[in-house]
Amino acid sequence: MKINKYEKMKKKWERRVKLGKAGDCFDAEQLTSGKFCVHLVDCGGESMASVSEIEITGYFDSGLDFLGYLRFSEIPRILDFDTNTNKEPFPGVADSYLKKYEVDKREQIDQLLGQLDKTLISGTVSAKELDIVLDLFNATFLSMNPEVQLLAWGTVAETLTSPYFKESEEEISPELNELLDSGIFDENNEFHLDLARSCFEAHFSA
Repeated sequence: MKINKYEKMKKKWERRVKLGKAGDCFDAEQLTSGKFCVHLVDCGGESMASVSEIEITGYFDSGLDFLGYLRFSEIPRILDFDTNTNKEPFPGVADSYLKKYEVDKREQIDQLLGQLDKTLISGTVSAKELDIVLDLFNATFLSMNPEVQLLAWGTVAETLTSPYFKESEEEISPELNELLDSGIFDENNEFHLDLARSCFEAHFSA
């Protein structure tokens, strides 16, 4: 039986979760030419007295691949923690947590899941559609525990020239800055990519 793109993506990320490998995409060694980058902050903890904050960059095969990660790995993890269901490290499917929320929040989460499903089923996503989905993700998880916010995303160059990274320009090396500002940054150039990798690692905090 032919497996459609949605089921393939679902199978891929659910398998990674079960193998404990879903987080491998945040390893800087995963940064290669053509990767879709996402810089995020994850702020949460069991109590307000023990809040942890992690700022890190992930590297995915495409924007669609990142949406698959959100739908089948990250969102179930967040909902599991936020509802104190405690199935981690193997949370249930995202939809199974909806009944634990009040109507307004449940509808907001359901709208996000529906948009993710629609996009993943189509098998394609434009830059504009991607921005809409990721902005919806940020709005949905702004006041949850953990609070996960996507700060920048796109190609390597798009991520590093985003407003977030521009505001912290002192952490970008002059050499990398010149390559980005001049438009000659080439992610197929290993030296350029090493500079980008070092920049992303400099923005890692835990």
